[in-house]
Order: sequence, then C-alpha cells, then structure tokens
Amino acid sequence: MRDKIIVVGGYGQVGRHVSLELAKRFPQKVIVAGRSIDKANRFAGEHNGQFETLQLDIYDAGHGALENAKAAVMCLSPASNDFANFCIEKGVHYIDISPSNGVAQGIEPLQEKAEQNNVTCVLGVGLAPGLSNLLVKKLRGAMDALEEVNIHLMLGLGDSHGEDGVRWLLDNMGRDFVDGSGKRVKPFVDKRKTAFMAPLGERSAYRFNLADQFIAVKTLQTKQAASYFCYDSRAITALVSILQHLGAFRLLRYKSAYRATTKLFGAMLSALRKLGFGTDVYSIKIDAVGMKNGNEHFCHAAATGHDNALFTAKVAAFVAREMYAGHCPPGVFYMEQLFSLDDLADICPEIEADV
Repeated sequence: MRDKIIVVGGYGQVGRHVSLELAKRFPQKVIVAGRSIDKANRFAGEHNGQFETLQLDIYDAGHGALENAKAAVMCLSPASNDFANFCIEKGVHYIDISPSNGVAQGIEPLQEKAEQNNVTCVLGVGLAPGLSNLLVKKLRGAMDALEEVNIHLMLGLGDSHGEDGVRWLLDNMGRDFVDGSGKRVKPFVDKRKTAFMAPLGERSAYRFNLADQFIAVKTLQTKQAASYFCYDSRAITALVSILQHLGAFRLLRYKSAYRATTKLFGAMLSALRKLGFGTDVYSIKIDAVGMKNGNEHFCHAAATGHDNALFTAKVAAFVAREMYAGHCPPGVFYMEQLFSLDDLADICPEIEADV
C-alpha cells in the first residue's frame, strides 16, 4: 500500500521539524531519508522510533525507495530536478521548500508529465517563497493591478541555521543575479528601507536572490518585483554589506576558501545564538504600488512570527495533508496558485494588511 511520506533531509535543521510535524498528522507513515543513515537512525531513536529511516541518494534513480511512497518532501536544495522527475514517474506527489529560484525553474517543465501521471508538485512552500507570495496575493486581490512589489525578509540571528541554509546564503552572496527587469544585481549592495511590524520598526534591507520576486511576476501578474533581505541585527546586516562592498565574498569561488567560510559562518551563527545575540524572530513586509479604481494606490502587508524552520515545517505538513486527501489537482504549482492566507489561518503568524 502506497501510504508513506518520505522527507528528504528529514534529520536536518529544517527537515527534522518537517518530519515531526508530519508525524503528528500521519503517525507511523513518515520516512526520514538522506545520505547518512546514521544521522537518520539517530534522529529516529531520539523520537521513540516513530519514524522509518532510509539511506537515499537523490541523484540515484536506480533504487526502489519510492515503492511505498505517496508523497515526498524535499528539504534540501538539489542541483538538478532528477529526484522530482523520478517522483513524478513513480506517481509520487512532490513538495519542495527550497528558496532557490533555480530549483523551481528546473521543475516547472515537468508540468505535462505531472498531469499525465496524476501527480501534484507544489513549489515555494515555506516562508519566502511561500508566505511572502501569499501576502502579495492578498494585496493583488484588493487591486486592479500591481505595478511594483518590494518584498522584504528579515531573519533572526538567534534562529537555527542549518548547514544547507548557510551554504545557500554564501552561494548567493558569492555571485550576482539577473532580476526580472534584466538588471544585473550584486547581493547586499542596493538597499531599501521599510518599516516592519512593531516593535521591529524601520530597517535597511538589501537586494537578494530570493525566489519570491520571480514567482510573483509569474503567478500574480505583478509587473515588477524585487526581494530584499536583512538580519534582525542592524550591525550584522551592515557588516555583511560592507564585506560585499570590499569584495570579500569573491573568495568564495575558491573551494578551500568556500569550505573555510562555510564552517566559520556556521560557527559564528551558532556562537551568536548561544550568547543570546539576536532572536528567533522572522518578519516579512510587502510594499506595493498598483492601480485601484483607476488611481495609483500604495498598499502594504506584513507578517511576523518566531522560528522560521518550524513555520516552514507546518506549512509543508499542511500541503502534504491536502495532497494526501486528494484535494490538489495534478500538475506543477506554486503555493499561492492553490492556497490563500485563509487556508493557513491555523498556522499563520500575526498578519497586518493595509490595502
């Protein structure tokens, strides 16, 4: 009987939260998978053996890992769409929580295959993208059109940052990206001020290669969108920007420097967390300009909560439940194409909107 849910990277910093949230909804049906069977078994042992475990290489399609699976949740940022393609071929629903636009772009072309195999793939599940795009959707519903959207994400230094999250951050700091308007952007150079929800107040956030800016144009008919990022510490945010201006992140192109920086950055975040420097708060602020009743109109939406990883896990568990129950149509979708903020009312953090 195909009733299992495989969590790839299910013992990692975010994946462990996903596994635990899914286990609440699907007792004894969650399989914690990853390259390290020792880590998977250790995690399962810490939680009274409520999980099955599986050694899994997502780039090896020659195994029978999905024979009993109904759905899979990807908690890593894979370098290819091989595993997503494999899931679709085997009739397994697929959820991806990666913040990388490249990952989503690689899965989008599988639309027709997903429809043919009656499989649902949901991309951009989590905080940003995910909640950020649902906030944009709320604004879009109150407007005739959205001309410009600026998405600001703040993460707390006191939150848990897994190795995969650190690598993703450094990967993006080390290279420029091309935004939706065709402009080449260097991360953490261009900045924009916005007022996050009280008591956070006004902060400077910097252009960053977050997937939600590209998704908003695709799914919500936004003419122009840009994403900005900062930490809850103004000092650390400014320091990262200074290092970028000085060219320090260019060294990341060298493997030895990349490995050393990954360890150093991860150790620094861990030390700051232990010292109580920073919080586990996350916040999203959307500033938008559009047309309403024939006039230019400014609107805003915001959300603030605690523990980014836990929120992402709850969203992934919600989507898995909807898939499991057969409530989702076949095909490849972004989260806001299937759901709204109202659907997440039980798990959403505090939200404000001025439309």
